[in-house]
Amino acid sequence: MTRILIVDDQRLFAESLRTVLEGTQDDFRVCALAGDGAQAVAAVAEHQPDIVLMDVSMPAMDGVEAARIIHNRYPELPILMLTTFEDDGYVREAIAYGARGYLLKNIPSRELVASIRAVLSGAMLLDPRVVGALVGKGRDGPASGARAASPEWFDSLSRRERQILGLIVDGLQNDEIAQRLCVAPQTVRNYVSRLYDKTATGDRLRLIRLARASGLF
Repeated sequence: MTRILIVDDQRLFAESLRTVLEGTQDDFRVCALAGDGAQAVAAVAEHQPDIVLMDVSMPAMDGVEAARIIHNRYPELPILMLTTFEDDGYVREAIAYGARGYLLKNIPSRELVASIRAVLSGAMLLDPRVVGALVGKGRDGPASGARAASPEWFDSLSRRERQILGLIVDGLQNDEIAQRLCVAPQTVRNYVSRLYDKTATGDRLRLIRLARASGLF
């Protein structure tokens, strides 16, 4: 019996995923559901799953940080990231922290089952759309493949602040960002205020110009 831990702050998605996995596979059993990264770390210790299906963007502690902690404590435990985000920065971080795969949430259920079995067998999996994004970014970069050192203001940002800055550069407003990240609009406004302070910009337009000029977005 394969014991699976599902980590996702969207309870309906997590429960639906459990229904699909247990309803279609006789040897799959979801041993626990967790709603954020901190709960995931605790659930791994308590339930000893055979594989973790981990969302990326969650409140409190995100999936990338949780993957880092879990991998440090249980280096043999496979972690498969499931997300709606195609951000290559998340891909690189997740894999660097020990994730064995990075798949988008709209993957067909049969492909997800096959992916879980492949990861349990030792394979490393990336959704083709994610690979395409990585290759595309690589072609747009410097010919040498080297990346210039990031500016000091960027290094001072947390992972969540960088994520929100990227969404701002993409043109999303605060309410849209809140909906995308499943957080309260006031939480986003607080992060935006911190971005203004850390970048010494003071308004959205200057913040976007600074971010684009850095070449990191």
